[in-house]
Amino acid sequence: MTAYFDLERIAELQDVMGTEAGAIVASMLRNMTAAIDEVEAAFAAGELDRVTQAAHLCRNDALMLNAKPLLEALTALEAAARDLDESRAREMLGQLRAVWPVTRDQLADAGRSS
Repeated sequence: MTAYFDLERIAELQDVMGTEAGAIVASMLRNMTAAIDEVEAAFAAGELDRVTQAAHLCRNDALMLNAKPLLEALTALEAAARDLDESRAREMLGQLRAVWPVTRDQLADAGRSS
């Protein structure tokens, strides 16, 4: 199975932050889950400005983890929402929904094994 993020980045973050890798992953996982939940709620409410903000917040953690598929989906969603292109945003939300569960599960596994 291909990793949806870079495991070496977690080790690098641990070195830089002086925090246990499991705690880093757990924190990022909580933050990303909350941000993606906000994306879903904002999109359901038709509030693309909130979608933009939540996607951007989640992108920061995805970038830190070098989670490329998730980062690509969030970047595309953020751009579509910023452009107020609901059709394209809906398509990008579908892409996010495809990559997030795998990324989330892999992060949870990495957090448990750290």
